[in-house]
Amino acid sequence: MTSLKHYAVAAVLGLLALAGLAVPWYSSRTLDTEIKAFADASRKGDLVVSKLAHQAGLFKSTGTMEFQLRDSCDATASQEPSSFSVEYSVSHLPSARGAMQFEWAVLPLGNTAAAIEKIIGSGKKLSGTGALGYTGLVKAEMDVPELNFSNAGVTYQITPSKGSLTADARAAQFIWNLGSFVARGKGDAMDMRGLSLNMDLKDRTLGTGTITLGIDGISTATVSIQGLLVRSETTESKDRISSKVSESVKVLKVMGQTLNDLALEASIGGLHASSVRSLLEIGKASCGFRNMTADESQQVRKAVETLLTSGLSIGIPALKGGGEGGQVSASLMVELLPASDGKIALEKYLRSSGQLTVTGTLLNPSQIDMALASGFAEKVPGGVKAAYSYQDGLLKISDKTLDAGMVKNALAQADKAIESFLHPKALPAPAAAEEEIVEEEE
Repeated sequence: MTSLKHYAVAAVLGLLALAGLAVPWYSSRTLDTEIKAFADASRKGDLVVSKLAHQAGLFKSTGTMEFQLRDSCDATASQEPSSFSVEYSVSHLPSARGAMQFEWAVLPLGNTAAAIEKIIGSGKKLSGTGALGYTGLVKAEMDVPELNFSNAGVTYQITPSKGSLTADARAAQFIWNLGSFVARGKGDAMDMRGLSLNMDLKDRTLGTGTITLGIDGISTATVSIQGLLVRSETTESKDRISSKVSESVKVLKVMGQTLNDLALEASIGGLHASSVRSLLEIGKASCGFRNMTADESQQVRKAVETLLTSGLSIGIPALKGGGEGGQVSASLMVELLPASDGKIALEKYLRSSGQLTVTGTLLNPSQIDMALASGFAEKVPGGVKAAYSYQDGLLKISDKTLDAGMVKNALAQADKAIESFLHPKALPAPAAAEEEIVEEEE
């Protein structure tokens, strides 16, 4: 019985040993397959893998690959692509961080090396670490040391910074934090403090997700900014894409004036998602719609037509700011309703509205009186307000109906231009050459 227990324990240990070897073996085989497939798929385009030297191992794999970064839309023979080499080392032993852990280093080559060495120093590399999570997420971190360099008469001082990238087949998140960036020279200076960038993309191809840029302070010879925040958000819902960009500044000092709590919000909504995808794909493949096939041109026209007939909105929902003299707020929106008959008709389906309010002493008494006397503004507590709206062929400014003939004519002309683009007239066929009748001489 004792021997049976010994055999059982030995069998269990043997199975565990085999399982322990199977995990790194599978990890190594998977990496070998994926990295070669990546290199094969990257033989053309903007980022080209020119060389790959991969050494697969049971517990550890290493290798190098060279990249060329070029502009595939620039066909000039004189183009010199940026080149760099990547060295990597991958551990196939699983850990709490993930199924694989890796270290990497980037070394610029050729002319690129000469330009980069001015910044990071001769022979230095950019390096970092990362891991492949059990759910397929790739996580990479990089630390950039302090940088001090000069270029074209300007000196730069950049404090150490940190960045991280998390990505899967579709989504990606990039985070970067920088303490201070100082540039001085040519009679000017800029001091930027507390920079943070956070890109959280749900779909990298479509660009859905959020991007946030924050800067604690910016100071130049003429301008001082405190609390700058820029945020964009793009969402997709029910086959519609909407995007909003907001900018805010806590304090802006320029030309002896101090402005507080500045805010701007711009938006575009209701875009037909499939049409947007089609335009993005063709625009990328054709170098910005410059080199399209006949089929691609037709697809672009169809996508634009769908965008304009399915409805959308664009504008500035909010614009505000203030100073010692008072406050200003404004808004402007343009909406294109869905076309019930599927035809472009801006005069019929376009509507717009907006308003401007000024309070305090930003306007002097004579300016206020002039605005009120025109009938296009009305008095509000502490200031004046003007508003307009255009809908169903009617133009109103502060509830006063005006002749909208010029607006209707402009929209009608725009309809003709759009129609000419969407449905160009076919060029007349070249006239058949008249046959020459040559009489034979008798």
